[in-house]
Amino acid sequence: MPRWLRVIRGMVGTGLTFALGVGVLGSVLGLVGVLVGAVSWDVLRLVARLSVVAGIVGVAFSAGLAVLARSRTFDRLSLPFVIALGAGGGLLYFLFLAAMNGARVWSLSTAIANLTILTFLGAGAAAGTLIIARKAQATLTSGKDAARLGVASPDAPKERRGSAG
Repeated sequence: MPRWLRVIRGMVGTGLTFALGVGVLGSVLGLVGVLVGAVSWDVLRLVARLSVVAGIVGVAFSAGLAVLARSRTFDRLSLPFVIALGAGGGLLYFLFLAAMNGARVWSLSTAIANLTILTFLGAGAAAGTLIIARKAQATLTSGKDAARLGVASPDAPKERRGSAG
């Protein structure tokens, strides 16, 4: 597979990871808030919107990572660098929203809240993604462990392929 296709696949995967992480964490926190009585069910609608936003921020973060750290491995990436890239992705999305129509319809407090939410959302999701990627890399350092995960050649015995029957 050409490098550019792997980069695009990684960007889409990172966007989905950001969206899923924010969606799950936001849903859990939202449900706890609903059960405690602190928030209404409308908060889950906000979580759904933030999940979509997180996906977009994840793609922007991944594009920045592909350009700025193309030859680095996960263990050579510093956490502050990745957090800054994630925050930058959130900032870029904020600027995009502001340019599209946000600057005209937002009050100053809404603009500050959006900037803060998007920047922290990007930074937190980027940090979480790097931590998960480092753990995955430590688990799967090479292809020699693939058979243990149920992946094997088609001519391997059936019990070694990881199938149930």
